[in-house]
Amino acid sequence: MECPPELVLFVVNRTEEGGLLRSTGHTETETRRVMVDYLDNRSSQNSELWLEGIATLENLRDKNAIIKYRQSVPIDQWLVARPSIDSPVCIEFDHAVAYWEQRVDAGDEIDLDISWSVRLFDRADLNEDGVVDAADFGLLLQGWGNAGTPADINQDGIVNGVDLGWLFERWSN
Repeated sequence: MECPPELVLFVVNRTEEGGLLRSTGHTETETRRVMVDYLDNRSSQNSELWLEGIATLENLRDKNAIIKYRQSVPIDQWLVARPSIDSPVCIEFDHAVAYWEQRVDAGDEIDLDISWSVRLFDRADLNEDGVVDAADFGLLLQGWGNAGTPADINQDGIVNGVDLGWLFERWSN
């Protein structure tokens, strides 16, 4: 799925709560107001990145409108995110991006559940079994010299010795 373009940016205040990040913020234009409150594990990503929260969308117009909400969370450069098929999340470079469109009646506000999660794999874990090992080494060798394969770990356009070095760097104990 291709990620939607960026929307209006707004300031979000973040505080740490027990190793998790609480984010709150809002933005307002002449036509709409958006307030968010969510908790996520971006600072402690392991095998899953998740976010739980609510966005309150308020339509300030005198007619019904579609209000869009887009959210972007950075992902560690060594990790690859795999959203589920029914997820509102797409992957854009090193970010997980979630997107919603919601119809809101004139003058009304709604609470939108903006919770989501994605599975995370080490970029060198080519078969996504949770470890970087000989099976991944075999997949890297199968892709050797080719472009556009997951074995291009550093994403420079070709599977080569640089990718082999990265794989060995990430080898599981």
